[in-house]
Amino acid sequence: MTSKTKTRPKVRVTESDFEKLAAVSRAPRASTPGGELLLEELERFSIVPDHADRRLKFVRLGSKVTYRDLGLQRERTVRVGLPGEADVDENRISVLAPVGAALMGLSVGDIFRWIGPDERPREIEVLAIEE
Repeated sequence: MTSKTKTRPKVRVTESDFEKLAAVSRAPRASTPGGELLLEELERFSIVPDHADRRLKFVRLGSKVTYRDLGLQRERTVRVGLPGEADVDENRISVLAPVGAALMGLSVGDIFRWIGPDERPREIEVLAIEE
């Protein structure tokens, strides 16, 4: 599913988010393309304490993220959350969606590449992160 040919950016996650993401990735509904990507990324996360300096900006559960889809040349702002929090009308996406899984742990300026479920290459760049 993912492209191992290009170096991926460093990803971080808080201790409590890691626990939640690990539980979500083990759930039966996690056998989706985004769930598979999330499972792969769990192995790469650098875990930071929950009380880590908030100036260290990276996408966390609940973060509002503006990103650019580099293939489509479109910007979008979404809030990343757990599956039960997803709501298309409010631009809330799940970490089990491919883009949601790809965004977790990234920082502004990071570019993440993967192969989508349709076998097409995907590429997104993080433009802004808000809590």
